[in-house]
Amino acid sequence: MSALAATTLLTSTATADDTNPVGDSVDITDDAGTVSLDEEGLFELPAPTEDGVEPRSFPSKIDSWLPSNHESRHWSDNDYTEIKFTTCTLEGAPGRSLHVQLHQAVPFGLDKSLGSKRFTNCFKGSGKTSRGEWDTHVSNGDNRYFTIPKHNDSEYSRTAVSVKKVYVDTSKAD
Repeated sequence: MSALAATTLLTSTATADDTNPVGDSVDITDDAGTVSLDEEGLFELPAPTEDGVEPRSFPSKIDSWLPSNHESRHWSDNDYTEIKFTTCTLEGAPGRSLHVQLHQAVPFGLDKSLGSKRFTNCFKGSGKTSRGEWDTHVSNGDNRYFTIPKHNDSEYSRTAVSVKKVYVDTSKAD
């Protein structure tokens, strides 16, 4: 029963945060159970698999990440990944760049780095987007996630990055 409650809470929280249009406030007192999935702009998040891996593309956000201090949620993919950051801000210094590093989680082994991309455009104003693509297949795993190891080209920065909208896409078709 507690696993169902946790899943419901996580799904409700992600839906409320992820579908909020830019500039609108979110009333956190709303009961998520009263929201209709037929409502425009809402979508049903897939239930996580047993290992917690998201099975498809998803939107999200980042709040106050220090370099190499966090990892994104994991998703199921083993061929193509596109990551987009919209509206990046850096606390503690003027924002110029981020390095986004994609990882492949390997069961019973060391996770494999799939390389990093340098994002700069998302710092150029509200609504500006940076985008990186990885078109790589790795044996023995289909569980991916990303980290942000550098802010302004430094892994030793004491700055914290926030990103208004993060979008992860696992389909090259679009």
